[in-house]
Amino acid sequence: MNEQLAKYHYHLLLGNKNENKTLLKYKLVNNFLKSNDWLFISPLFFQGYELNSFLKLSENENSSKIDILKIIKTKFYNLKHIASFIEGDCSRCKNISPFLESIENSLILCFQKDYEGSIKTIIPIIEGILRKYLTNEKGYTSDRIQFKDLKRSFEYIKNDLSENYVDFLKNYKTENQESIEFTEEQFNKLVSNHNQYYDTWFSFVTEFVNESFYLKTNGQIISNEINRHSILHELGFEFEYNFENYVKIFFLLQFLTWVFLKKEKRSAFDDEMKPYRYFEKIRAYEKIIEYSDKLIFEKHTLLKNYPTYKDSILKEKFPPFKNDMLPKKELIINNFFRKIERFIWKSKI
Repeated sequence: MNEQLAKYHYHLLLGNKNENKTLLKYKLVNNFLKSNDWLFISPLFFQGYELNSFLKLSENENSSKIDILKIIKTKFYNLKHIASFIEGDCSRCKNISPFLESIENSLILCFQKDYEGSIKTIIPIIEGILRKYLTNEKGYTSDRIQFKDLKRSFEYIKNDLSENYVDFLKNYKTENQESIEFTEEQFNKLVSNHNQYYDTWFSFVTEFVNESFYLKTNGQIISNEINRHSILHELGFEFEYNFENYVKIFFLLQFLTWVFLKKEKRSAFDDEMKPYRYFEKIRAYEKIIEYSDKLIFEKHTLLKNYPTYKDSILKEKFPPFKNDMLPKKELIINNFFRKIERFIWKSKI
């Protein structure tokens, strides 16, 4: 009986052909994006609709980088996605949650089209997350961490996921708490299948990290590359602070959030996310974008005489977000209480 049960759960864990097809789609999409200067994809950002949209684009010889950017803009400015990522993913991930305020500030700057500020805020967040992981879980001391260690941390995380899965299989129980002992062949196949899955995902991100983000510059000027050292130390004067380059680093943040949620054995969906907080966050993002748009000319006035300034960045248009989360009546009530809350907060200044 146990052998039959083990066989059933073995095939259950092994997955189905649809999962393998989906992973193949991600590989194809990642190669297509790389060919158009998009460095890798994030599993929290590129899901069913976006994945299929990019596959269709990849089959069209006339597809351009602008077409890719259009899809990415539409998803990023779907404020429901951003609010869900912050409240539903980052907030319940112990490796990410200490940096929530800084992550929020980087998003605020991005929505205000202050891309230099947003990029220079999000880069130290990535480094802080990796440093925290190395000191808390790998025994490093903060003052001894070098860039080679930060790059190596991705391999550590991948190994952690593999070790967690091995422990999971060794202690596998059915829903009825009946222990299952897999054969050696089944066990090895499941571990191999699991590792291949994550090898694929980590191959996407480590290429970006090693060949761009943490590429050793040796003091060289690097133009239009997302290189941490070059950006923070102002070594590359031709680097463009724009939406595209911010989102590429944002993808890295989303990847880290995804793998740490997996490592912490958290579910894919957050059942504890408070609806009111979710709605008010979306509304706040909307207002920041709305008010920022009114200040574009003033920003242009301040920057127009500088040789590196490009007004096309401030003029860039983004898809308007349609807030259809609440019925009209509830939206009016929500706005009413929001005005009261704002009045009380301002009265204490």
